[in-house]
Amino acid sequence: MTHNEPTAVPPQHSTAWLCTTHLMLHAITAGRNIPVPACLAYSAEDPYTVYLDSHTDTAVPVTWALSRELLTAGTRRRSGAGAVSIYPGHGDDADSLYLLLAGHDGTGETDTLLLRAQAADVEAFLRWSEHIVPPGQESDHLDLDELVRQLLEHGPDA
Repeated sequence: MTHNEPTAVPPQHSTAWLCTTHLMLHAITAGRNIPVPACLAYSAEDPYTVYLDSHTDTAVPVTWALSRELLTAGTRRRSGAGAVSIYPGHGDDADSLYLLLAGHDGTGETDTLLLRAQAADVEAFLRWSEHIVPPGQESDHLDLDELVRQLLEHGPDA
């Protein structure tokens, strides 16, 4: 994939509230690499979360909500457990980042999907996200009073 990110260093204090990047992931299944167009998105409105939209053969993309902290840690070492595990490649594969995603297929069975991304693409996206909300300042962007109000009015599914 050709990465079209500008080579310039992003501004230290960005006024942008959203960053996205399109990338080509590869689903690794039965020894085959299947290209999966995808998009990573980050917003100050949900400062702890990176959204991964994968565009498969469905009418709407499949969206995964990933912890930005987990995704960042996964660029350096195996991180996560349960539904999401992220880890860097090694040796000849050091330019790759792997995402192991587990979900339920509606029948109670667990489906797992192994995706490979170019580590540089994900790392560049994470650097840009840090200019929107620097790590450690996520709570400054949350309206906890509004969240509590919504939970009290509508319950946890609001």
